[in-house]
Amino acid sequence: WEDGVDPAGWFMSEKLDGVRCFWTGTQMFSRNKNRFNPPRWFTKNWPKSQMDGELFIDRGKFSQTLSAVRKGTPIDSEWEKVKYLVFDAPGLKQPFKDRLKTMEKVIK
Repeated sequence: WEDGVDPAGWFMSEKLDGVRCFWTGTQMFSRNKNRFNPPRWFTKNWPKSQMDGELFIDRGKFSQTLSAVRKGTPIDSEWEKVKYLVFDAPGLKQPFKDRLKTMEKVIK
């Protein structure tokens, strides 16, 4: 580890080449509270609890991801490439480790 800090016992998540996205349980927002308008099929059957993560197409595709998700009227063929990669469920009033376990069950 470069800075001499031992990461053992800590949780880490990789920074992907995506767009940060918060799911309220009914709507998606950016970190700056700009609303995303995904197609209805994209969020169908999603949990009604909060999730925090990234909208992601692939490495090196940040501009393509941003272009797809920022449109007021979603284009299905663009959203078909987008994944929502969840790394937290802040609405669950549990320790982080327990939130991860709960989200693994919910997302499956």
